[in-house]
Amino acid sequence: GPGVFHLDHRLAIKHNNIVLRGAGRGQTRLIFRYAMGPEGLRWASPLGDELYGNSALTLQARPTGLERLAVLVGDTVVASKARKDNPHWGNTFSLSVAVSAVLKQVPQDARTVTLRGQATYADGTTRELARTLTIQRTGSDPEDYRRAPDDAAIAFCGDGRWWRSKYLNLAADGKRGDTTLTLQSVEGLQPGDWITIQGPATERWKKLTRNACQWGEYRRNQLRIERIDGNQITVNQPLRIEFPVIDGSRVWKIDPIRGCGIEDLSIEQTENLWMTTVLLATANGCWARGVEVIKCGRNPVYGYEAKNCTIADCVFDDAWFKGGGGTAYAGWEHSYDCLMTDTRTAKLRHAPLVQWAASGNVIRRSTFIDSDLQWHSGWTNENLFEQCTVVANTGNGAYGYGAWASPPEDTAHGPNGPRNVVYNCDLQSPRTGLWMGGMNEAWMILYNRFQVGSGVGIFAKTVSFDHVIRGNVIAVKDTNAPALQLATADCVGIEFYGNTIYGGGPLVWGKPLVEKDNTRLAYQDNPPAPTPPVPSIYEWQLARRGGATPR
Repeated sequence: GPGVFHLDHRLAIKHNNIVLRGAGRGQTRLIFRYAMGPEGLRWASPLGDELYGNSALTLQARPTGLERLAVLVGDTVVASKARKDNPHWGNTFSLSVAVSAVLKQVPQDARTVTLRGQATYADGTTRELARTLTIQRTGSDPEDYRRAPDDAAIAFCGDGRWWRSKYLNLAADGKRGDTTLTLQSVEGLQPGDWITIQGPATERWKKLTRNACQWGEYRRNQLRIERIDGNQITVNQPLRIEFPVIDGSRVWKIDPIRGCGIEDLSIEQTENLWMTTVLLATANGCWARGVEVIKCGRNPVYGYEAKNCTIADCVFDDAWFKGGGGTAYAGWEHSYDCLMTDTRTAKLRHAPLVQWAASGNVIRRSTFIDSDLQWHSGWTNENLFEQCTVVANTGNGAYGYGAWASPPEDTAHGPNGPRNVVYNCDLQSPRTGLWMGGMNEAWMILYNRFQVGSGVGIFAKTVSFDHVIRGNVIAVKDTNAPALQLATADCVGIEFYGNTIYGGGPLVWGKPLVEKDNTRLAYQDNPPAPTPPVPSIYEWQLARRGGATPR
């Protein structure tokens, strides 16, 4: 019902078919007041006073000025991390500890262990908080079921950890379009199970894609097993990309949470802590609808290892931290076949966004103010952005492009993959309208309006190839900048036709395969947007396969 409610602890939802429903945005207000307490530190887990071999063990501290976190048993450091050693420190405030490292420091017959948590700050001060736990050498921590993350206010928790199942390697290549996979073993699998399929980022594959990034997941999806015949499984949808045996491609069983949602309420975070407001983690068929998030700690509503999930009719306004390291995003990570629609964001960093193997996602009919559109990292493929308005700037940590795809030489993000689509969108930016960093194959850039303050209309480099750029309106204020720049000779097979160019200098730098029927006009602010053949590819597809049109 309506009213103001205080949430002082993290909320983890681990069972299927649970919906949190308010009376409407602004009518039901949830104030998230999770804080570190008077000592400035907090043991976030375990929740009880017992330590099992599979327990989560996490120390947290106030992030402002934090330089180092450490956990000690006696005077022995069993875990630590420091800002100076971590280029992705961001707004770090927590440290996870392996229980095995703790148990090595106590006698085999010890019944308890006292942990010393330490936080060291830039002003030279160190704060400490001790905790004594009872050691349980047998049994299992009940909190391990669908383990809740320590960095979310509200988490819908499935379980995607491979060690809860086992790796099952492919015995034959999984090829694009395949719906059957041959495994070396189907041990533990049965029809109806959900699996993750993964193509590891081997040196062979990274050389092929010129990927300089030394970490991350690039080729993944989640699939449902329909049938098992010997060591061959039939899955519920075709593969979008290749999963070759030579790279050790494999599957494992997962346990997604299903049928859960959060609806019709407002959530506001009061503390500067790097915590996502609503996290859909290994979630399938879950949703956020009619949710307002005011000043999230990290991300507002975010999908991580999500499948068939929806963010609809939501409003996300501002974030506590926008300084890098993965923060102030609206979108999908390691997520597949998800939908964001009719959503409005303001004062975020990268919104809308897909990253780290995200594929088949649709972000549509939404408005993003003071942020940029991003294929942020990790070989995202076959995602659709349509009917989106993006008004980019750099004031919240965005890069200033209308849309940006990470390049292969980026050691933090790596390249992005094939067949992404931008359709009937409206992008305004102080820098280049669309910047494609390389290794991008067969993208479709159709019937969009780009309004560019400084820089070129559309930019591509480093084996960015076989794109169709058609029917766009491109307004370029810089009289020396082209509408299209192909910065390296390996950008081949690009078709650039039927576009209307306002202003700018040369039409094209580089050599597209096709360049025809483009119209040149004098520059003007806010030129008319193009009229696409159909307003929405998404709705067009749904109508032709008998699906319902979304509200």
